[in-house]
Amino acid sequence: MLIFFLKSFFALIVIASIFYYFLSLYCTRKFFQKGRKASSGFASPSLRSGFLPPVTVLKPLNGIEKGLYENLLSHLQQDYPACQVIFGVRNIDDPALYVVERLKKELPEKDIELVVSDKIIGSNLKISNLNNMYQRAKYGVIVINDADTRVRPDYLKRVVAPFEDDQVGGTTCLYRTQDSFSFASAIEAFFINGDFLPSVLVANYLGMQFGLGATIAVRRKVLDEIGGFVALANYLADDYEIGNRIISAGYKLHLCDYLVDVVLQEAGLMEYLRHNVRWARTIRSCRPSGYFLRIFTRGTPFSIAFLIITDFSTWGLALFFVHLLSRVLTSTIIEVVYLKDTKTLSHLLLLPVEDFITFIVWCWGFAGNKVVWGKNTFYLLEGGKIVMAGGGTVIAGQIPAV
Repeated sequence: MLIFFLKSFFALIVIASIFYYFLSLYCTRKFFQKGRKASSGFASPSLRSGFLPPVTVLKPLNGIEKGLYENLLSHLQQDYPACQVIFGVRNIDDPALYVVERLKKELPEKDIELVVSDKIIGSNLKISNLNNMYQRAKYGVIVINDADTRVRPDYLKRVVAPFEDDQVGGTTCLYRTQDSFSFASAIEAFFINGDFLPSVLVANYLGMQFGLGATIAVRRKVLDEIGGFVALANYLADDYEIGNRIISAGYKLHLCDYLVDVVLQEAGLMEYLRHNVRWARTIRSCRPSGYFLRIFTRGTPFSIAFLIITDFSTWGLALFFVHLLSRVLTSTIIEVVYLKDTKTLSHLLLLPVEDFITFIVWCWGFAGNKVVWGKNTFYLLEGGKIVMAGGGTVIAGQIPAV
């Protein structure tokens, strides 16, 4: 009886995964077709109408990252008439300061500000940094993204265009990476391009929407209405939380037909695993049911388990090879045809490795509430809030010790 149940359960997961792979390919195809039309100027009336409200871009920084100068420069080379860019660091010794000062000297005509402040309003130090920068914002549309993002000159036009609809309170962008230079980075690139990006598109197709850290743009009045950065100060997934609050306030959150490029950082396998476990536990704390249902997108380990438990039967072999073909085919099309990542062809042997690592991380995500973020350790609470490990508290103006 138990063997029959396991066979049925494994087969169900594998079949569901095959269906999911092709659904993700369909959703990805739709997204890129829409993006091509928008970039050619045919699908976006707001781009044609010249809707270009002034924008303030907030860029929180923390140390030197790979490609930081080029990343920041790309935000200062926008084909956009009125754009204020505010960079923020938490202390005067941050080496990112020198990159900002260099950009200010090279581009004196740009509206660039630098905020240095160690004022803290909660456990999420990035949000404290953003709150300090926000005090200097001049304009009514606020764009937030991370230091590892690199964009093209039409970025702001595409991100701001949906705001011509008064019901749109915020916009967000998916992201990709084409920069893999080690085993760990190749695995992460597979995860971002082949798993995360399609999963967001499937969720969006099914009516679920999320804010994504690669870009959150929000009307200033809407940000103030949902409590500003102070309301987000103790949440780990601030991008998810701000998107969720925009929707809860009765506004639309628009997924832009634009892909931001993310520059991967030098990291070993264990650092990659810690990062993804933090991500997994964050998703689990915010959307526990959705996190559990991700099991139906993890077919590779179960296809092998089904093959073994059926003693390599004809049915077991057939389901294993159909699953393998579906996984390889859809992943290759998404990454090569749509994301233009030709390196994927030479890394296809890593696909089952990535699937097993992703499955292990998914399981590991259930095994506790502790997360490591930078040099700090936190405990996740229900709903995505965080508290300092060891019972520490965070007081405004004070840097917590861990």
